[in-house]
Amino acid sequence: MLSNSLQIRGLLFAFLFGPPRFIEREEASKVHGAVCDALGHDDLSFHYSTSGEAEKAGAKGFSIALQRKEGRGNFSVTIDNKHFTQPIRLLLEYNWPPSREHAKEKFDMTQEAAFEALAGDWQRVLAEVRIRAQCDTLEHDGLGFIRKKLLSSTGDWVARLGSPLSFCGLKFEVATTPPKEVDPLEGPKRELNIELLREDPRSLYLDQMSQWPQISSVPSIPGQLIPANTIRKITAKPSEYVDNAYDYLVACVNSLAAFKEKL
Repeated sequence: MLSNSLQIRGLLFAFLFGPPRFIEREEASKVHGAVCDALGHDDLSFHYSTSGEAEKAGAKGFSIALQRKEGRGNFSVTIDNKHFTQPIRLLLEYNWPPSREHAKEKFDMTQEAAFEALAGDWQRVLAEVRIRAQCDTLEHDGLGFIRKKLLSSTGDWVARLGSPLSFCGLKFEVATTPPKEVDPLEGPKRELNIELLREDPRSLYLDQMSQWPQISSVPSIPGQLIPANTIRKITAKPSEYVDNAYDYLVACVNSLAAFKEKL
């Protein structure tokens, strides 16, 4: 793998927050106006919709969608909640951002404007980053890199799958761990998918997800109180979570590049 060829195709960030409540169109319009003002754009599209059964208390859901086309990509904001028993979601998505720094700046300004426009004392319960990227291989052979290098320790079972092999991918997961008080960004859940880039088989497609839940998935006994030191504070800016996830992805790519050189 060529670590200096890493290119971001898509960057997503999400907060889950509560307490959940229904957001009316008028308040949704205020969010749209606040985000437009913060970003300096007057061409963000606005779409508001509801779902569920309006006659049932708490069963009515909502969705606020803002979007702007930018070059070959687009920037979008979604705030939605399908049911009152679930947290509200703020999702920011930037496809083909001109740079990571540009995307981070937009994410920070957007979330700040959105929360200022939404009345209430909100508590964030989860933060998540997803990075979709591509990376070149030294031999310009993505399939060969996965099959001959990453799967080299599996013996000849790949050959037994049949020939010709046309696609291959790997998925790795790392469980979340309780954070230390001094570093709420420590110990997130990680997922890394490595696949052949379908539109360019010389390269690899990487999908990396980092997730910071308020409560880590540590074993617990029903009815037992959750220790305070296992409750994560979701207080960082989107840009800080993005940097953490990106640094992890770069470390993974560098590690794979070094692994290749030893084979």
